[in-house]
Amino acid sequence: MGQCSFTGRAGKKLVRPRLAAFAAEAFASPRFFMNTPIVPRVALVGCGSYGAEHAKFLATYAGVKLHAVADLAADRAEDFAKKYGATYATADPSRIWADRDIDAVWICTQHHTHAPLAEAAAAAGKDFFLEKPLALTLADCDRIVAAVERSGVTAASGFKLRFFPAVIAAKAFLTKPTLTTAHVIDDHWLSEFWANDPVQGGGNVLSQGCHIMDTVLYLHPTPPVRIYAAGGNRHHPTRDIVDVAAITLTFADGAVANIAVGDVGVPPHASKFALQQSDGARSLSLYNRLNSLMTREDKQVTEHPAWPEDGAAVIDRAFIAAVAEGKPSPVSVHSARRTTAVVLAAIESIKTGRVVDLAAAPYAAAMALPA
Repeated sequence: MGQCSFTGRAGKKLVRPRLAAFAAEAFASPRFFMNTPIVPRVALVGCGSYGAEHAKFLATYAGVKLHAVADLAADRAEDFAKKYGATYATADPSRIWADRDIDAVWICTQHHTHAPLAEAAAAAGKDFFLEKPLALTLADCDRIVAAVERSGVTAASGFKLRFFPAVIAAKAFLTKPTLTTAHVIDDHWLSEFWANDPVQGGGNVLSQGCHIMDTVLYLHPTPPVRIYAAGGNRHHPTRDIVDVAAITLTFADGAVANIAVGDVGVPPHASKFALQQSDGARSLSLYNRLNSLMTREDKQVTEHPAWPEDGAAVIDRAFIAAVAEGKPSPVSVHSARRTTAVVLAAIESIKTGRVVDLAAAPYAAAMALPA
């Protein structure tokens, strides 16, 4: 049986033998597509706490088969495989890349490992989902984008807040905001926590601030052009990180956003994630971790029913659909690179006390998204 090739965005032919067998049978039988939907076989690299969030969904979702899991700790990988029903476990990710039966890979490892793992996945022709942030440096973000462009694989980053029903409804209600205020404010992170390591995790503002920054960017129709921020390290003196930030962001259409980030104690009413927007005539509030929405128009307030939080499933479904149906990535690596670049620019502004021009090097290239 011949192989099935798919042309990626960069024009490279992607050879996927298992999908080739599916395609060959499909073309041999006119009714095959109606009766036999393809079920992608997937793998997960990184059997930690957030890997478990994805595994819980992948192990029970009818649209995929969790085929393999990998972790540098072999015992943890074996336990993970047993718990979530994977076919096998390995301590060597190269086995995942070499496995011709695997269609897509979830990469849920510490942030500093994202670039080499993404490059390996792309080189092997594996579609991949990469947890947020895309990476901790612009150079690593560029490596990931280049690998995806070379290979043509479908790649997505884990910015799930875009897919919350309340956020989608907010975007439809108010399409051209003038003023945005938003925050992600968590309870205190231990200094010893790996995400507070400046090399492995980057600290709260970079590691978690990217979540609300991505949501703000998603809700604005024009690109960011200028940023100023104040803050610093207030609660983790043993770590070379920024843990508190108050950020002012200006967009190309003149809209502005104020964004607060820190692990200084969850606000009791607004919740960890909250966002408000106005356009001069209408306004909205997102709260309850962005699962609840209130809108105001003609001085009439509407409180919409709260949506239940769906965890990793809300973005995993979108990525699985993209892989199985050949759709564009639900959160492109180009978009995720822009988000990281804006947060890095905010940290630069905090350290220098200066306004940062996002239309100038080294950030300009990351601000432009493919059509």
